[in-house]
Amino acid sequence: MAATAAVAACVLLGGIWLLRAFDPNTAGSFFPSCLFHDITGWYCPGCGITRALHALVHFDLWRAVAMNALVVLSLPLLALMALQGAMQRRWLPSAVQRTVFDGRWWIGALLVFGIARNLPGLEWLAPGGLL
Repeated sequence: MAATAAVAACVLLGGIWLLRAFDPNTAGSFFPSCLFHDITGWYCPGCGITRALHALVHFDLWRAVAMNALVVLSLPLLALMALQGAMQRRWLPSAVQRTVFDGRWWIGALLVFGIARNLPGLEWLAPGGLL
């Protein structure tokens, strides 16, 4: 368990370092572009995640929300899930547990967000749409 936590911490710190050191918004960035967007021209639910995380590690919350609002709003929930899993205790309210730990909720949220950000009138959900 301790080794797994140490590896997870190293991966997390390495990812934070990469996002602090390199800007995914620059031309020629080594961060990959979204294959789905490159092929279809549509934004998938994950488009803008790297740029949102880059903005978060630079403490630019508004830019992070503009790049991918779903991931920014989901991070606290995912952190709660990880914390509860690591503690191996149930301390979240049961209504939160039923929602947050239900994969159907996440799949539904991803589908709705992925469709909505490509609809006319909701362009502000596309990466950078609020900037």
